[in-house]
This record gives sequence, C-alpha cells and structure tokens, in this order.
Amino acid sequence: MPNINSRLFIFLLLLGLASCKPTSSEQKTTAIAKLTIRYMNENKPDSVYLLFGEALRKQIPVVRWASIYKKQISGLLPLRDLSLVTWKDSIGIYKVTGKIPLQIMFGNMDKNGKMNTFAAVPSTETAKKMYKVSTDNKLINHLDSTVDKVVSAYIQTKGNVGISTAVFYKRNSYFYNYGERKIGTKSLPDNHTVYDIGSITKTFTSTLLALAVHQQKLTLETSITKFLPDSVAQNQALKNITFKELANHTSGLPRDADNLGSTVIDANQPYGNYRIKDLFSLLRHFKQTTMPGVKYGYSNIGVGLMGVLLERVYQRSYRELLQQYITAPLEMNETVCSIDTTKFNNLAEGYNNFYQPVAFYHLQAVEAAGAIKSSTFDLINYVKAQILTSDPDLDLAIKLTHQVTFDKKPDIVGLGWHYLPDAKNVITHSGGTGGYSSSICIDLNKQIAVVVLTNNTSTGYIVAKDLINLIH
Repeated sequence: MPNINSRLFIFLLLLGLASCKPTSSEQKTTAIAKLTIRYMNENKPDSVYLLFGEALRKQIPVVRWASIYKKQISGLLPLRDLSLVTWKDSIGIYKVTGKIPLQIMFGNMDKNGKMNTFAAVPSTETAKKMYKVSTDNKLINHLDSTVDKVVSAYIQTKGNVGISTAVFYKRNSYFYNYGERKIGTKSLPDNHTVYDIGSITKTFTSTLLALAVHQQKLTLETSITKFLPDSVAQNQALKNITFKELANHTSGLPRDADNLGSTVIDANQPYGNYRIKDLFSLLRHFKQTTMPGVKYGYSNIGVGLMGVLLERVYQRSYRELLQQYITAPLEMNETVCSIDTTKFNNLAEGYNNFYQPVAFYHLQAVEAAGAIKSSTFDLINYVKAQILTSDPDLDLAIKLTHQVTFDKKPDIVGLGWHYLPDAKNVITHSGGTGGYSSSICIDLNKQIAVVVLTNNTSTGYIVAKDLINLIH
C-alpha cells in the first residue's frame, strides 16, 4: 500500500553536520542512545520503553512496542560501535553495527530526559553481490537485453531477493524472473509466483467505483455521507467529500489512521486488527483542514473507506465484487485478497527493511486500499485490459478510471491511476507492504506495459518506470 505504510521504522533524511564540540543536548541524547543499545543487547525491552517520552508512548503503545522488539529488533542483536553521523534540530542519527548495519535516530528529549524520537532503518545497501543471480531471461533478443539491463542492476545489489517482471510489447506478453522466492533456497520465481501487490489494489477498487457509476448506483459527485451510518454521516466535515475525491486522493482524509496505534498488536501487520468500527470512529471525529477537491493528499484511509462504502452500495463483500466484476471476467485466478495455502504454494516470501521474513499483509477495514495478492501472469491480463478488453461494461469502467479528475503537477490523477508528470500518456501505480514492492506502468498510446513485483521493500517500485522509459 505506495504504500498503506504506518510502520515505526521510517527513515527520515536529516541534513547537516555534527558540530565539532558536542552540545549539552547532543551529549544527553548520546547518553540515552548508549543506554538504549545496552538495554536492547541485555534483552530488556521494558527498560527501553521506560526511556520513551509521553509523545512517543502515545505513538507506540506498550503492546505495539513489545511486538516491534520481538519481530524486528531482537533478531538483529547484539548491536555495537555506536557513533554519531549527523545532528540537527535536537535529533541525532547514529550508526551502529550488528547482523546488518543500521542507522538509528534518537532525540527530541523532554524535560524529564526521555526521548520522543526513536526510529531505525538499515544503512543504504549499494554493494554488489559477488555471484551472478539466477534468471530465466534467455537474452536472445533486444527486449531481453533491455529488461536485463534494468533488472540486473536491481537484483545484483545486496539485499534484494527476487523479482518477477512482465512486459506487454507489440501485442505480445513476455515474462522475466530473477533471484529467489525464499532466501537460501535457490528457487527461482516464475510468472505464476504470487506476491503482495499492496496499493496497486487501489486501481481495482477505483474500477469497481467506475462500474457502480456505469450501473447508475451512484455518481462520482455523490457525497459519501449517503452511504454512511447516521451516527457517522452527521459529522459536517464529511458532507462535501465525494466518491471522486476518495478515488483521486483529494478528500482531505489522512494518509493513515490517526487512531491506528491502539489497535496494533503485530508490528508487521499494522492494519491487521483495524476494524470498521475503528474506521467509523475516525470519521466521527474527523476535522477537515482543506476543502475537498482542492489539494492532493495520498490517503490509504480514503480508498479503504471507498471499499467499505461500495460494500454498502452493493450489499456484498469487497472480495465478492472483485471476483465477479474484475478477476473472473479477466480470468485472473491467481488474484485474491487472502492466501489459501491449500490452493497456492508458489508464493514469494516477503522480507522487511531488515531482511527478516514477513507474512503477506492481512487487512481488515482498509483491505480495498492494499489487500490484493497476485502474479505477473494475472497482472499482464489486467494491464492489457487497460488498453482493450472484450467485456464492454468493464471496458467503459476502465476508460472512466483513466479520465483525469485532478491536475496540479506533479499530481495528475484519474480514478486510482496516476499519470507520470513527464509522460502524459503513461498511467502508473506502485505498492508496498511489509515485505513486498510492486509497480505497474502503462503507455496507453503506444500500448506498452510493464509489471514489476519484488519480495523485499527496497527500490523495486522504481524498476517499472526505468524499464518502460528504456523500452520507449
């Protein structure tokens, strides 16, 4: 979900050089940093939590911290060689070594000497692998070589695990796979390997909205309050939000749920316990800060809500709508919202920022924003349908999703789909979940399309844009 992403470990680039002589604030922060590292190495997460300030505790309740420590930190220990890299605005970025090199932010100390900023990411990995990654690319023709030029640069970088790519070119489909489905197994993915596709789901949800418009169940200008419970609809801040503004990210709703923290019980599944009652609670207390339709602001909550409202429009589940109107007509049998392991075994295992294995995302109230799992085999059918499909109703709906509804560069948006600002005919969407990255780019005029799926969270989403530019 580019992406449903509310994980704790978010890297913020801070510019500036550490001063030659440490300030008092810098010295106190360094002392807390050293103490935090010591407590983690001694396996004392409760002691670390006692170093959190009030603001940080609100963001990370103790149950969530326990999950983060167990699932994301404990496997990286011990940490050593703490050193300050940069210092700015009461926050220091420190380098530390362990099972993988890390950068950790500490700072924003309160009057009691507790920290209100604490986050970590792996140090950027640019080193190349010393061995040639496996691939099924035969390198026979110019397209093969073009794909290899882009994809090899990605997969030969340390930290990247596997990648499946599909290209629609001159009315033919081509598939290329590199790397591993699971680290250490030497199992090459193929065009039927299933990945999390995250926020690409939003284009499916917008297609369902377009179908509802075509079936005259609503219009793009219909207020969302028409299909909300009365207790929610009475919030005046919601009355001017339309379905179009949910689909093009101009609703003013937040990117992610501001009441998410108390629901998180697994750091790797931030929305796994976020229910419709929690979503409606957020809406009841929502305060609009900008007029809907005026300003672009990417919102997982907005598209997640759109899926919930479409369920209320049709009186059917999102999954049923998806299957009836999109995946069945396009014969996308490997495209689902949840994985049944008795049916699917060709799965790519996902890896988080710390190269630890994580499961497919489980979403509750906001599944319409990022729950879909799919393969390049299925998604090439989906991208071809964006160019032409034999289903007349679906074709009309798809064409509606391509119509620009918001145009303030660099943000040019149809319904769900975004246009590349420097390529007016190319629609695109990317996605990222806890262990996967994905991207689609489609040149509607030249009828060229690229699908890229990876099972780790680095820069895979860039590959599709680089590749379609090179194919041009």
